[in-house]
Amino acid sequence: MASPPKKLDVFGTRATQTRGFWAGKAGLFLTLVAMCMVVALLVGWILLWVYQPQQPNVALLTLGCIAFGFVLVLMATVQFRLRSYWQLRQSQAAYLMGMSHTLRTPVASIRAAAQALQNPKITEDQQNQLLHGIVLETRLLGLRIDNVLETGRLQVEKTALLNQPLDFSTLAKKALATPAEIAASRGGLFEIEVADALTVRGDARTLRLVIDNILDNAIKYCDGSPNVTVSVKKRGENVSFEVIDKGIGLAKDELNKAFKRFWGGSRSQAGSGLGLWLARAIARGHGGEVTLVNNPDGIGCTALFSLPFYDGSTNKRGS
Repeated sequence: MASPPKKLDVFGTRATQTRGFWAGKAGLFLTLVAMCMVVALLVGWILLWVYQPQQPNVALLTLGCIAFGFVLVLMATVQFRLRSYWQLRQSQAAYLMGMSHTLRTPVASIRAAAQALQNPKITEDQQNQLLHGIVLETRLLGLRIDNVLETGRLQVEKTALLNQPLDFSTLAKKALATPAEIAASRGGLFEIEVADALTVRGDARTLRLVIDNILDNAIKYCDGSPNVTVSVKKRGENVSFEVIDKGIGLAKDELNKAFKRFWGGSRSQAGSGLGLWLARAIARGHGGEVTLVNNPDGIGCTALFSLPFYDGSTNKRGS
């Protein structure tokens, strides 16, 4: 008789992190049983005082009800905290597995290209292509490392983000150069439209990280050749950075999950679970926002990164 298949997590690896007893169904069942027993004792306590021969002591009856209520709240709180703790443990374990996968992929590509360069028979054009591929993969590897470092910095340090006027148009154009090369190298389409003279206030380094993560997701989750359209322009009082991809998209209930820390997706292309969470955290730190919606035609997603437009007035944010 064949053995049952091994359970795999969302990254396709064998699941090793198990939930604790109290975080599982058995723990929930026992907690509910205990709470029912407490309720039964509470009812018995009330009936005992109501039907006793002498007039019941209202103060003691009230104190008893409060005590039983406190026990119920305490049990529910403990159960909730235990479940939250184990859910966090599971998310962290999934994050570590996802991060190892996302780091291993560019490292493997760099190693393969370096080994190919050792072949004395390759042509000069092939050498240039391999070197270009190494540069692109190191850029991807650097983004993954920057996500980890910036996440740790935001959690540990309380230093405010820089808040100085900067040319968002120039920043966007520089950030779009490498993704456009990646899309072209994969035979894809990468359309760009960037308006000039778009000024915002903020930290150029972290805003670049937001752009890089949004573009990385747009390219990563495209089937086959990437098909991405980027539009940067002024909308009302905001500067918008809109990225439309024709990729695999997300289920409706996953659109909000995509911004949860350590949630790496439920598809084979699942990532580390930090990119979009970090992008939204940085955007909100600048008074902006990052949103994600499915395209009307049902193919791919649209990511919108918006920031307050700065026109030099002294009443603008952070002045």
